[in-house]
Amino acid sequence: MSNLPSFLCIGTQKAGTSWLYEQLRYHPDIWLPPFKELHYFDHLYCKSSRSWSRWHIRQSVSNAIRNHVHYNQGTLDFVYIRYLSNIATGPVFSEAWYEQVFQRKAAAGKILGDITPEYCTISEEGIAYVKRFLGKVKIIWIIRDPVERALSQLKMNADRHGFSLDGSLVSDWLELAAAEDISNRGDYLTYLPCWERFFGPDELLFIPFKRIADQPQEVLRSVEVFLGASEWDDYPSPWKKIYATKRLYLPDEVTDYFQAKFKPQYDFLASRFGSEFLGSI
Repeated sequence: MSNLPSFLCIGTQKAGTSWLYEQLRYHPDIWLPPFKELHYFDHLYCKSSRSWSRWHIRQSVSNAIRNHVHYNQGTLDFVYIRYLSNIATGPVFSEAWYEQVFQRKAAAGKILGDITPEYCTISEEGIAYVKRFLGKVKIIWIIRDPVERALSQLKMNADRHGFSLDGSLVSDWLELAAAEDISNRGDYLTYLPCWERFFGPDELLFIPFKRIADQPQEVLRSVEVFLGASEWDDYPSPWKKIYATKRLYLPDEVTDYFQAKFKPQYDFLASRFGSEFLGSI
């Protein structure tokens, strides 16, 4: 039995990947790592990830251990704690390390997955490596409206970096909006054809973002069918939003900037998926 995932959810950032993780980890046929986002492939093939990916692993492991101690006082599973500690120590981001993440008794015989939005931006060399390393892996990609996704990421970036939200100049917002990661992580025009060159229609599932809010059970059923999992009706909170972006006022100029910048993205999505799909992103 392989200790490697049989599916990846590769994005998009700010498009419901945390929601999908929180739902699928309860499915009896599916096993996911104890925290979302392993960043294995983007650490190898996206230079920008390397400045923070090790920190992310350490922080995620720390949170997982803290949560285990909080909820299991008096009945700590020291084997589980050692497993988590091993993820954060030693040589990380090697093939052996990645396989080690999935070497859990609870994972045996399950459909294994890795949900990491940054994977959608890796190079063709990286995609070829995914195919070679994981074999017949299936790819899930949640597609969100380019402007709405960018606005959500902009608000998240502003909050994370302590950007002054009150009284800021329009020019300050536009400078923040021009950050490379905002356009890169919603660049379907560049990256989607790259993935389609390596994976066929039966290996790719594209989910329009708004269907998660409108039809969460139907979205989860489509994922089950795609992965070959049994029907499951006991998801804990399919209607609940995870990590909703704070409501912040943004100047109209920022929206105008994104609309002009992402027009080629809309044209591509319309030609690739059609108007019905486009209306649901």
